[in-house]
Formats: sequence, C-alpha cells, structure tokens
Amino acid sequence: MSRNAASKLKNISRMDYNSTHGWFVRIYHHGKVYRKLFSDIVFGSGEAALQAAIAHRDDFVREHQIEYLPFFTEPMKSNKTGVHGVSETFYSTRSGKRVPYFSVFWAPRPNQRRNKRFYHHHFNNREEALQAAAEFRKEKEEEILVLYKAGEYK
Repeated sequence: MSRNAASKLKNISRMDYNSTHGWFVRIYHHGKVYRKLFSDIVFGSGEAALQAAIAHRDDFVREHQIEYLPFFTEPMKSNKTGVHGVSETFYSTRSGKRVPYFSVFWAPRPNQRRNKRFYHHHFNNREEALQAAAEFRKEKEEEILVLYKAGEYK
C-alpha cells in the first residue's frame, strides 16, 4: 500500500462481520476513543460509506486540531512509568537474580524498532534511572520529529 493510500485510510478500517458491513472510524484523542461506523446499507454502497467515513474523520481532525505525529505522545492507561515508550522490567541473571531496568523503545524509521536499557544500578536510584530513560526517549522523539517534518521519515 502506498503512503498516500495508507494516509487516506488512517483511523479507518473495514468491517465485514456477519450482517455488519461498512467502514469504521476510530480516533484516539487525549486519552479517549471516538468511534463511528459508516454502514454500506445506510450509505447505499461501500464506496459511498467510505467517502462519508473519510469526510467524518477529516472534519473531526480539523475540529479538534489534531496533528498526527509518527509516535504517541501520551502514555497508554496500562503504562506504569507515566512515560510513553518507557517500561520497567527485569533481567534474570544465570544465578536467578532479577536485575531491574527501564527499557526505552522508539522507531528511528517506520517499521524499525530499537530499544535501550537503563539499569537501576547504573544510577544513584530508581528515580534517576527513570529520569534518564525519559530524557533519552524525548531526545529520540525530537530526532524523529525533525525527520517527519522534513518528509524524510520513510
């Protein structure tokens, strides 16, 4: 799928289940999910339903002044660190000792995942390790944003 085709269908997916056929718009904004189904039957055809879904999505984005970025800026509800892209986990040594660390994930290019570990024992305490991980994640987001705005995040 080309980049233009993918952006045309951003936040829109096809629903073909039992008696439900149509296009589903799902937009995440400020921790909430906005959903709406555009049924083929209601709009007369799949193409007409798709056009209505695209128009609805575009109106919603314009009305709420949503700027799409190549990464999430707000952590998911299940995130326990409070920083998107940073999770806390453990490494088990051969002797069975559990070594805690923060793992930072980012995508320097689409479909390229990278991660870096921030071990608690490399810092004075857990909070300093988290702060270093959060700062590193922020740096990576800024690098990605520069590429994205220059049209080079491909």
